[in-house]
Amino acid sequence: MKRLVVALSAVGLMFSVAFAGAGSASAAPLQILQTSSTTFGTFGDHSFCRGALSVRWQSVPNKRGVVRVTATSHGFGGDGATWKRNPKCRVLLLTQTTSIRGLYVQKWVPASFGPRRGIAKSWDVMTGSGFANIAVMPYSANGPVPLRQGYGAGANMIVP
Repeated sequence: MKRLVVALSAVGLMFSVAFAGAGSASAAPLQILQTSSTTFGTFGDHSFCRGALSVRWQSVPNKRGVVRVTATSHGFGGDGATWKRNPKCRVLLLTQTTSIRGLYVQKWVPASFGPRRGIAKSWDVMTGSGFANIAVMPYSANGPVPLRQGYGAGANMIVP
């Protein structure tokens, strides 16, 4: 009985947060339930280049139903003379959302990262106001068919 009361309280809290959080648009942090780590490793397009990215989500000021996704590099490295000639690792990032706007809506974003840490790539995703599930996954950038190159990051959030 005690577990049922705790479970119902948690569900009630989640609904109250969901409805209270769908207010005005601001650059305040989103209410996020993280479903995986925000940092993931990936591979790139040449010279066995590889690195790690951290993803964060934030609301866009004065735009209702829009989430800004930012992927920040922890630095990428590669092997051999081709990496020394071209130390840029290209990746293709898939942002997949399920929200009021649709199920599994996809947005593909090309990005390029080098050995320097802190390089960021940002893009906006239209989710609509309310509950949204957003995932960012890395894919290969140089083939006719994109192949998944890492686990990615995902979260559930309430978007103003």
